[in-house]
Amino acid sequence: MDSYLNDLLDNARLEVLHEVERATRDRRAELLQARRDAARALRAGQELAQLEETRSIREDTTWQVAPHPADLTHRLVELATPATPEATKGALASSTDVWVADLEDMLVPTQARLRTAHRVIEQVAGTRNGDPSPGTPTLMVRPRGLHLEEAHLVVDGRRASAPVVDVVTFLALAAQRLIDNGTGPYLYLPKVETWQEAIWWEDLITLAEEQLGLPPGCTRVSVLVETVQAAYQLEEIVHALRERVTGLAAGRWDYVFSYVRAYGHSPDHQLPDKDAFTMNTRFLRAFTEVILSVCHRRGVQAIGGPIALAPSGPFDEAVAMTHARVYRDKAREAKQGFDGAWTMHPALVPVCRAPFEDRDARLGSSAEQRLARSAGPRCEAVVDPEALRDVSSLPGSPTLTGMRTALRSSLTYLTGWLDGEGTLTMAGHVEDFGTVELARMQLWQWMAHGERFAEGPTMSTRLLDRVLEDEIALLRRHGAREELLQHAVRLLRESIVAEEPPAFLSILAYEVLVGLGESSSDEDAGAA
Repeated sequence: MDSYLNDLLDNARLEVLHEVERATRDRRAELLQARRDAARALRAGQELAQLEETRSIREDTTWQVAPHPADLTHRLVELATPATPEATKGALASSTDVWVADLEDMLVPTQARLRTAHRVIEQVAGTRNGDPSPGTPTLMVRPRGLHLEEAHLVVDGRRASAPVVDVVTFLALAAQRLIDNGTGPYLYLPKVETWQEAIWWEDLITLAEEQLGLPPGCTRVSVLVETVQAAYQLEEIVHALRERVTGLAAGRWDYVFSYVRAYGHSPDHQLPDKDAFTMNTRFLRAFTEVILSVCHRRGVQAIGGPIALAPSGPFDEAVAMTHARVYRDKAREAKQGFDGAWTMHPALVPVCRAPFEDRDARLGSSAEQRLARSAGPRCEAVVDPEALRDVSSLPGSPTLTGMRTALRSSLTYLTGWLDGEGTLTMAGHVEDFGTVELARMQLWQWMAHGERFAEGPTMSTRLLDRVLEDEIALLRRHGAREELLQHAVRLLRESIVAEEPPAFLSILAYEVLVGLGESSSDEDAGAA
């Protein structure tokens, strides 16, 4: 099979990739089946809870994670962008502390774009020097999640798993360069649900290091906490990765998507419009408190949720309001105890940084002082199941306007994604595939329960189709490619009206993408 990987890896490294895939694939299949079984149990009425068999890990107050590398001790701002040449240039010039080169929700996984992404990451790796001072972004890479496959690598007649491809390729191309320059290969692990999955990632990385001849343990990781299941097993996940883990990041909107996916069948867990609730609502506040307590107890850095706002145009009243919203959000996280935060737009890096610098000016800004504040068994990592599930006090109710907004953003994004655009700025927000996942799950939930909107109409297939017609006409007027638009409409509509919604729409969208072949827009992707 002709694959972009043949352009990136020599025969010896390709063989390593094949061997790591063979060694990890059966366990991956078991973990994905365990996810399906757990989802069925939730629908049958079983509640999530902490595990009795891992109680000894939680009750042992003596263990801590390994000391952090020098260039991962200053993480006031982490900027996540797709690993494209243009986004990379902006990220490295932004003065962010960490640049997260995203291969998952922000990058369309065509061959051309994946090839270019790895070349960009390889080039950046050659310029990193382990300098922990502000203004020198530390490189981190977010590989694709456990649930995704790579259609362009077939091993023994079966597709390889995308995370194996991403991790081995990154380590093969960039790890030794990073080590030689005084830093190291750093990963952000996405959508981890259980401690068993954390062990799978640990085993994958350990095997890849061994097969590639890298120093054992050189790869350090942070974990995006973005599933409801992980909130109940967070100490166990950290324990499984304790020799590698440096940070936990609160993936707020992916977490809400996971919440709707877990509890969407129950009418007691319906959510209003996305914009109707904030991080101070009970179930999201409880989610962040779990992260903070585990981080403070085990010596891990706590990174606040990503801010997706995008300032546009010259500085005016609208941009000033955006800056004020970002500052308030990050000031809340700084006060709550987070060490830093994510953003998705380079222009917001200084705005995100300011509240944490203000806090550190009062409490001490050295790396040792920051780590001392977030280390040690100062508090129990208490998981409150009632608080984690409680959406009863959320303000507002679903609205027809919210329904139309969710359809518009999803349809617009999906059409652009099929044409190669992994991020899109809409209505002042940077959107990635997580936008579609949350929006279509909320639409499915409202459809499944026949939700009556605040304006009066009831969610139904008839209403859905009427609004879809309007949005399709709007996209046509804006020049959307008809073939891609029709694919996007089918993907979105089928996921909303399905009796059982797909766990991840990204899996189905990927199959359409593979069927389309390389997008014409990918001609521009190769200019690194």
